[in-house]
Amino acid sequence: MNYGESTQALTQVEQDAVSGKQRQQTFTYCEQVDVTAGSCPLVGVLLRVDGARTDLSDATTYDYYPAAQGGDLKTITNAVGQVTQFLSYDSAGRLLSQKDPNGVVTDYSYDARGRLTASMVRGQDSGSETDDRITRYSYLPTGLVKQVALPGGDVSDFTYDSAFRLTKVSDRYGNAILYTLDKSGHLIKEDITDAKGVLKSTMSRLYDELGHLKTTADAQGNPTDFTYDAVGTLKERTDAMGRSSTYTYDALHRLKQSIEDAGGIKVTSAFQYDVLGQPSVVTDPKGLKTTYQRNGLGELLALQSPDTGSTGFTYDDAGNVLSRKDAASRQATYTYDALNRPVSVTYADAALETRFVYDVAPAVCVAGEQFAAGRLASMKDGSGTTQYCYNRFGDLVRKVQTTNGKALTVRYAYTAGGNLTSMVYPDEAMVDYVRNELGQIAEVGYTAPGGSREVLVKGVTYLPMGPVAGWTYGNGRVLTRAYDQDYRPKAIQDKAVGGLDVGFGFDEVGNLTSLTPAGNPTPEIGLGYDTLGRLTALTDGVTGTVIDGYSYDATGNRLSAKVGSVTQAYTYPTTNHRLSAVAGVARTYDKTGNTLSIGGKAREFPYDASGRMSMVKRAGAVVMNYRYNGKGEQVRRFLGTTNTYTLYDEAGHWLGDYDTNGAPKQQVIWLDDLPVGLLANANKLHYIEPDHLGSPRVVVDPVRNVAVWSWSLKGEAFGNTAPNQDPDGDGAALVLDMRFPGQRFDAASGLNQNYFRDYDAATGRYGQSDPIGLDGGIATYAYVGGSPYGKIDPLGLADVYIWMPLPYTGGIPSYGKLHSTFGHVSVDAYGQGFSYGPAGNTIDPWYSSNQHEIRDAVVHHLDMSPSQEKALATCLSKDQGEYGLTNNCGSPLQNCLRDMGMPLSPLNAIFPETLNMMLYINPAVKKSHSLFQARP
Repeated sequence: MNYGESTQALTQVEQDAVSGKQRQQTFTYCEQVDVTAGSCPLVGVLLRVDGARTDLSDATTYDYYPAAQGGDLKTITNAVGQVTQFLSYDSAGRLLSQKDPNGVVTDYSYDARGRLTASMVRGQDSGSETDDRITRYSYLPTGLVKQVALPGGDVSDFTYDSAFRLTKVSDRYGNAILYTLDKSGHLIKEDITDAKGVLKSTMSRLYDELGHLKTTADAQGNPTDFTYDAVGTLKERTDAMGRSSTYTYDALHRLKQSIEDAGGIKVTSAFQYDVLGQPSVVTDPKGLKTTYQRNGLGELLALQSPDTGSTGFTYDDAGNVLSRKDAASRQATYTYDALNRPVSVTYADAALETRFVYDVAPAVCVAGEQFAAGRLASMKDGSGTTQYCYNRFGDLVRKVQTTNGKALTVRYAYTAGGNLTSMVYPDEAMVDYVRNELGQIAEVGYTAPGGSREVLVKGVTYLPMGPVAGWTYGNGRVLTRAYDQDYRPKAIQDKAVGGLDVGFGFDEVGNLTSLTPAGNPTPEIGLGYDTLGRLTALTDGVTGTVIDGYSYDATGNRLSAKVGSVTQAYTYPTTNHRLSAVAGVARTYDKTGNTLSIGGKAREFPYDASGRMSMVKRAGAVVMNYRYNGKGEQVRRFLGTTNTYTLYDEAGHWLGDYDTNGAPKQQVIWLDDLPVGLLANANKLHYIEPDHLGSPRVVVDPVRNVAVWSWSLKGEAFGNTAPNQDPDGDGAALVLDMRFPGQRFDAASGLNQNYFRDYDAATGRYGQSDPIGLDGGIATYAYVGGSPYGKIDPLGLADVYIWMPLPYTGGIPSYGKLHSTFGHVSVDAYGQGFSYGPAGNTIDPWYSSNQHEIRDAVVHHLDMSPSQEKALATCLSKDQGEYGLTNNCGSPLQNCLRDMGMPLSPLNAIFPETLNMMLYINPAVKKSHSLFQARP
C-alpha cells in the first residue's frame, strides 16, 4: 500500500514475488485545492477508484453535494458510465432517497431515534404507494425489532425475554418458532408450533463449559455428539449409531486429515496448503492426489486431477480468467467489460462462441419491461439467442429463447411482494398462482390457449414454517404429505385408485430404511446402508431377501451391483476413478474423464470443443445431436431436420419440449420445486403426483380419474427401473421422461440428461466428472453420495450456502440434521470460507466441508470472475460490526454484493430463507443452485 500525507491509501499493489506480476488499484481523494475550486466539499473524501485493468478504463467516480451537505454522496458513476444518484438526506446525514441507473427510486424513512422504519422501492405511479414494494420495520421501546412487514403483506413478529434475547418469531397466522436459551445465551431448544400452540417440530442442543456445541438431538432424542481439541476446533463427531468421524489439524489449525467412520471403514482424506493458506493437495481415500498450483496473487494456474487430468488457466490484470485449457487441449478464451462481467467465451469451434450483452433492453421488450441497466439483456451462443426483459423491480418478465431460428417466449408476472403470480408458456397457455397471506401458493390454475381457467390444485396447505402438507387436485383427488416432528416425510398418500401411496421409516441417523403402504407398519421394501450412509441393499420387507445390493470402495465408487439374481462387478484403474468396465462391458474416456463409449461401438459419445456431449452414435451411426446455450442448458436435440427444442425456467426447472415448428410436445407445471401438472397428448392437462424428493411417480388423467403413467418408488433405487407407460391397460402409452429432480431420460443415449452432466441410472453414476471438482464431494462421478432416497442433484453439480433452518421451507424435507435459529448463511470465495455469527467472523477454507457433515443446505453457485470473487472475499474479510437481528449472518453477503454492483432486493433480508429466495429470483446475480443434504 502507498499512503498520502493524510494516511489515506493512494495505491494498493499486490505482487507475485515469483513472476513479478502486479495487480494495482489507485485511489484519488479531494485535496484542498479541489475544495477551494468548489469541485468537492471536504478534504479527504474519495473521488475515484481506478481498477486493475490496463486494457480499458475501469474507474468508479464519486461526486458529493456542496458544503451545505458536505460529505453527503451525490452520485456514483461506475466504469461503464451508469449513475446511481443519492437524491436527498435528512439533517442527520441519513439517506432519504436514491435513484438507480434504471431510474427506479428507493425512499427510506426513519423514526425519531434514527432507526429505519420503511424501505420503499417506488413503482411507476409516483403519487401512490399501491404499486410500491415497501418493507416496514417497527421497534420496541428497548430498540429491538418488533415487527418486519415485507412487501405483499407477509409479517414477522419478534418476542424477547427480560435479557433482550430473541425467544419467539411468529407469522401473521400465529405459527411460531420458540427458542429456549441457557444462562449463557446458547440456544438449547427450538420448537415450532401452529396457531393453536400444538408442537409440530422440535430439536435440542447441549453445550460444554466453554460454549462449544456438545450434542444435538432430533425430535426422537437421537443424539449427535461433538468433541473439540484444546483450541476449540472440532476433533470428533459421533452420530446416534455410535459411529465417529475424526479430524486433525496442522499447526495453523487448518484441517489436515479427516477420517469418516473412524472405528470401521476408516475413510481417510488428507489436505495440504500453500503459503497463502489455500488448499494445494487433497489426497482422497484411494490415495490419489488432486493438486492446485497458485501464484502469489492466489490465482489458480494449474489443476491436476486423477480424473480430469491437467487444466491450466491464465488471467488478466484484474484476476479474470482469460483462458482455460483442459487435458484434451480444449481451450476456452474469455473477455470482460469494464465491470468485469463476462462478454464472450470462444472455443476452437467458432460456432460455439457465447456472447453476453448487458444494460440495453432488447427490441422484444415492451414498455414496462426495459429496466436493463446492470442486468443481462441477451445471450448469443451456439444454439441461438436468448433475450431478457425486466420490470422496474428487477424481476424477469419476459424471456425469448430463439433456437435454430425458432422463437419460444415465456412471460412472468408478480405480486406486490415479488412472488410469481402467473406465467405464460410459448403456446399462450397460462398458469396462475393464487397465494395466501404468507406468500405461499394456495392454488394453481391453468388456462388453455383460447380456453377457460380450470383448477389444477387447490387448498394447498403447509406445516408451520415448513414444507407443503398436501393439496386437492381439480377433480377432487386429495394428496396428503405427512411429516414427523423432524419434518421428515412419514407418508404421501392419494387414496384414490392408482394414486401414490407410500409410507417412510427412518433409522436413528436419518437414513430412509423402509417403504410401506401409507399407514401400514409392515414394510414392503427395506433399505440397508453402510456406515457412511451409502445404500447397500434393497430388501423384501417381509422376508428380508435382498432384491438389489450394492458395494463401494472407500471413495464412494460402486464396486458391485446385485440386481435380482445377477451380480455385476465394477472395475477401475488404480490411477483414477473412471469406471473401466461393468460385468466385462468396457468403457472408454477422453483425457478429461468424459465417457466416450460403452461397449465399444454399441454406444459412443463424442464431445464438442466446449467439452459437452454433442452427439450419440450406435453401431457407428449418429442417432442424436445436441446443442447447449450459454447457461449450459441442453436446448436442442435433433436428427436430420427433426428437432426438439427445450425450455427451462429461471430456477432450472424443465418447462417443456417443442417440435420443429415450435408446437408444444409436453409442458410441465410446477408448485415451487414440485411438478404437479403435465400438458401432454394434444396439450391435455394431467396431474402429476411427486414423491418426497420431487420426482414424478404417478400421472393421472383427470377426466377418467385413472393413473396413466407410473414410476415405482419401490423399483431399482438409482432409477434403473423403467416407468409403466400404460398402467390402466388401455393400449395408449403416455411417455414422460422426467426422472430424479433435474433429470430427463434420453432414449437415444440411454442416459438421463442432468443439466450440466449426463447420469447413467444403470450404474448410479455420472458419465462425466463433476464440473466443480472436489467441491461437489470426494467421489466426482458418484450420484448423491450413494443415497438416492435422501438426496438430489438437480444440476449435476455439487459459492453461497444457505444452511437450512428448522424447518426448510423450500419443499424438500430436511432430515433432522443440525440447524440454526433462522438457518445460516456462509460463503466460499477465493479459497476461503466465511461465516459471520455472534462470535464474529469465522474465516476457514474448510468451513463448508465440515458443515456438510451436519447440516443441509441450498447451494447457490455464483458465476463470478476471479477478480469479482477476490473482491467478494476481501469484502467478507472485513470487520462486520456488531452482530444482531438486522446485522446477521446474511448481512455481509448482501452488503458486499451491493457494493459490487449486484444488489439484492429487498436491501436487507432478515432471514436466510428470504436471502435464499432473493438469490433464486434476482437476475442481477448470475448463478445456479442445488440442494446439499448432510451425510447421515
